[in-house]
Amino acid sequence: MTFNITVDNNCVYEYLTRRERPKGIIHISHGMAEHINRYNWLITKLNSDGFHVISADHKGHGIGINNGDMPGYFANQNGWELVTRNLRELILSTNDKYPNLNQFLIGHSMGSWIALSAIQKPLPIKGLILTGSSKIPNFLIRIQRLLIAIEIFRQGKMGTSDLLNLITIRSFNKSFKPNRTNSDWISSDNSNVDEYIKDPLCGFRVTNSLWDDQSIGMLSVFNRRGYKDSNTNVPILLLSGSLDPVGRNGKGVRSLFMYLKGIFPDIKYELIDNARHEVFSEQNKELSYGILKKFITKY
Repeated sequence: MTFNITVDNNCVYEYLTRRERPKGIIHISHGMAEHINRYNWLITKLNSDGFHVISADHKGHGIGINNGDMPGYFANQNGWELVTRNLRELILSTNDKYPNLNQFLIGHSMGSWIALSAIQKPLPIKGLILTGSSKIPNFLIRIQRLLIAIEIFRQGKMGTSDLLNLITIRSFNKSFKPNRTNSDWISSDNSNVDEYIKDPLCGFRVTNSLWDDQSIGMLSVFNRRGYKDSNTNVPILLLSGSLDPVGRNGKGVRSLFMYLKGIFPDIKYELIDNARHEVFSEQNKELSYGILKKFITKY
């Protein structure tokens, strides 16, 4: 079922897959240049185990593109704040509709940092799961912001930069040479990679504006002062592939774990051997799902 809510005059398309006598509700915050329908295997598994799943495409992604959004563009200003507010509003409105059901939030890659922004204010969730995530050093974010500023000066906010794509997305494939495709880094499952490449709503270059929005959001996410109003008792699970270049083959995941542990004491991390960026689209995805299921059924 698909319906929508409106946040600041922006339509947010919400997907709901129901389950009779549900055990709880799972929200999914997807990554950059993809959409929520790529999570159908995970959603089906969660439904079969008794969970409603409520999710939405971020602004400039998925169904929004089909309805006129520019691909890879959040907003003219305060884009990160907008997508964070959209996610919070979905969870808060869901809590109003289903007050007796526990809610959990899964955030993947860019969506993991949006999820962390969302919990910087109290949010009625029983647990947070971050996949394909990492702790990016602030000095690297500031260098990236300098390059983003140059590209915005050169191309404008709506431009799509070869340089920014080269130092981020394109660089992720280096570890998997000889490359079969430009997207080998997302998964060792060739069929999943091929589906991603064929999907017109995946793999597009995002705008300079979105890169700028994300860098602003990440500076906030990696500032401990941003969590002064958070519910720091929320349990957190970090789940990543041992070969995920976004997580720097585990180093960035461990850095994120150490950073968040100083704020949220109930936190653990798991690295899935030989998995790449998308742990729920890998050849050993059942292993990742088993870890997730154990976490969400514990609370």
